[in-house]
Amino acid sequence: MMKTWLLSLTSTLLSLPVYAVEQADTARTLTESPVSAMSLLQTLLGLLLVLGCIVLVGWLLKRTHSFHTAANGQLKIIAGLPLGTRERAVLVQVGDKQLLLGVTAQQISLLHTLETPLATEQPVQGDFANKLRQLIQQGKPH
Repeated sequence: MMKTWLLSLTSTLLSLPVYAVEQADTARTLTESPVSAMSLLQTLLGLLLVLGCIVLVGWLLKRTHSFHTAANGQLKIIAGLPLGTRERAVLVQVGDKQLLLGVTAQQISLLHTLETPLATEQPVQGDFANKLRQLIQQGKPH
């Protein structure tokens, strides 16, 4: 019994230095970051560059008004009605004429030219637009 206990104690004492080395290696790998500061900085700068480009393009589009009007306001889509998955009937105002167009994935066809234009009312601004306008006006100094 004494020999068993002595052998057990000896094997435990001999394995302690190996266990301590393994724990030191584990602690060293836990403290070393897999991502270096330089790669994190490069990623952050790349993200800022992409966001800056998006803001710049949005600002340029807003300044040029190129996406707001078509043909200096002479061409307007008044209404559209989906007829199928890819087919639509679209009422377009060109100058003082109104045209009913059939639009498919392959072509656009003139269906009818209206003799008397339909009354176009101003679109009713929804709740979201009113709330947004109020928030913008609250943010401005008076």
